[in-house]
Amino acid sequence: MRQQNLRYTAYKAIAHLIATALLAVACAGILPTAAHAQSTRQVNALLDAWRMKEAKQSLESFTQKNGEDSADALYLKGRFAFFEGDYGEAVKLMDRAIAKSSDNAMWKADREIIDATREVTKSYEKHTSPDGKFIVYIEPGRDRVLLPYAFEALDAAYDELGKELGHYPETPIRVEVYPTTATLARVSSLTEEEIRTSGTIALCKYNRLMITSPKALLRGYGWVDTLVHEYVHYIINHKTQNRVPIWMHEGMAKYLERRWRGDGANRLAPSYEHLLRKRVDANDLITFAQMHPSMAKLPSQDDAAVAFAEVYTVMEYLRGEVGEGAFAKVLDGINEGLDAQQAFARPLSTTFPEFEKKWQAYLKTRPRVDFPDGETGFDEKLRFKDENGDAALTDLKQIPKPAARDHVHLGQMLQTRSRYKAAIVQYQKAAALMGDKNPLLQTRMAQCFMAIDRPKDALLALEPVRDTYPSYVVTWLELGRAQIANKQWSAARDNLLEAARINPFDPEVHELLAKAYEGLGQKELAARERKLRALVM
Repeated sequence: MRQQNLRYTAYKAIAHLIATALLAVACAGILPTAAHAQSTRQVNALLDAWRMKEAKQSLESFTQKNGEDSADALYLKGRFAFFEGDYGEAVKLMDRAIAKSSDNAMWKADREIIDATREVTKSYEKHTSPDGKFIVYIEPGRDRVLLPYAFEALDAAYDELGKELGHYPETPIRVEVYPTTATLARVSSLTEEEIRTSGTIALCKYNRLMITSPKALLRGYGWVDTLVHEYVHYIINHKTQNRVPIWMHEGMAKYLERRWRGDGANRLAPSYEHLLRKRVDANDLITFAQMHPSMAKLPSQDDAAVAFAEVYTVMEYLRGEVGEGAFAKVLDGINEGLDAQQAFARPLSTTFPEFEKKWQAYLKTRPRVDFPDGETGFDEKLRFKDENGDAALTDLKQIPKPAARDHVHLGQMLQTRSRYKAAIVQYQKAAALMGDKNPLLQTRMAQCFMAIDRPKDALLALEPVRDTYPSYVVTWLELGRAQIANKQWSAARDNLLEAARINPFDPEVHELLAKAYEGLGQKELAARERKLRALVM
């Protein structure tokens, strides 16, 4: 019996040793694999959060443990090179990674965007802002006209937004300007249809600012404020490690895109205000969930405009209730581990559902904006150069009243033949029928007044549309022209700068700016504008 017990004990001990050995073998296979996957995720997470210094350290640790030439190491090094802006090296590393793991579809998709970016930017010029904080990459040639205006805004934004959001990103910050929306689609995850449908023609992605040149659009667009808008996204990503939902991202960016101009410069365009009011009245708002994963995925420019207007008012409400530092407090809450809704509600000393109720009530109390609803026949949507049809003819067809349309058409023909007084009569008849809020009509009338040396009447003609349609570049141009005639040099400079911030590819903008600067005694700036005029001729 005792021998049996001894044998049983021996068998039990041997079984335990075998089980322990098997477990050790299993762990040897499983634990390193889990640790490997965790390390890979860590490096990718740091790259996605654009924490490049920490990503570099984590990547070095990964390659030491797993080898410089393992497939994962090559892929991660390729991503790192891409986020650093070394696209050629990134493609080489990706190719080597894919050669070792040819069935990885995600790696191939990443490689496609990286290679497209390399191809698009391979001939780009590099330009550094005066204080060295931003580096802009552009096509050689006419896009150089963007640089002085971009640098003015970005350098100011770095200081102003740093104060507002409580964060100053490491510099230099990379900016890329693309000639068309098709190019932006090539180097991003968006399709060209999504870009045009939503009007999303700039992005903050891959650790850089990405923007379409205003030369891609018929009348340009507010590209300077758009560039700063994307920089707000950049700060938020860097401060919060990319943990902010899209509604909060876009709300802060929309509210702060004009902050570089000074405190209190924030403004929502009247067309946005008007669309928002219509949706509020109809109880047809875009939900925060519908805004995810991107405003660019919304089905129309109107829907995107309403969504931007909504999130703008969210931040307007927050700033009004909490005051200075409101946005920084929200972002700090996210960094402390709160979810976005908790972080947003905390400075308001409430819950997020309660905030939503108060915000929706607040929307109904906001002042109504005097905006023409369909009477002017002017559409403020983005217009792309490669769209079919004559722009002037399209503008004319949009006028809803046939009689008013006929008067405008006749006025245009008379103006072309230098019969300015007769043209003014026709334009005034059109205004009597449809009001004085059509910018095409009012700017043409102003041009005729200027042609017969009546600049004060030109200014009166432009006044009704200046604030109603701030994106219509011709208004700012004609305001500057009339003010130069009146020797109102400062006002002319300010209005002509607005024109340059929409469409700097019009040579006349720079010629008139040069005159305004000369009137102010600023000869160097006048000389700069004449050089820019020659560049875009």
